Amino acid sequence: MIREILVAVAILGALSLVLGLLITIVLKFFEIKKDPMEEELLEILPGANCGACGYPGCEQFAIEVVKTRSPSLICPVGKQETADKIKELLIKYKNEDKNE
Repeated sequence: MIREILVAVAILGALSLVLGLLITIVLKFFEIKKDPMEEELLEILPGANCGACGYPGCEQFAIEVVKTRSPSLICPVGKQETADKIKELLIKYKNEDKNE
């Protein structure tokens, strides 16, 4: 009786280990790379996900700013301070693009 339980536990443990490794490999293979500018922009934004900017959340707003490189997109919650930081970030990346 105990032997059958231990065999079942060992089989399920081994199966879990193999499936966990397989999931890890698949996640690395199909990883979606994010623009580093998008990550920096998300740190600047307040993270309220309020939709006041016209996008469902801060991440979608950041994606649109990175895509358009437009300083005219505004985060009403972050006010002028956030707008200034976004402009600085856009200038920083614009200068990096010119250097490449």
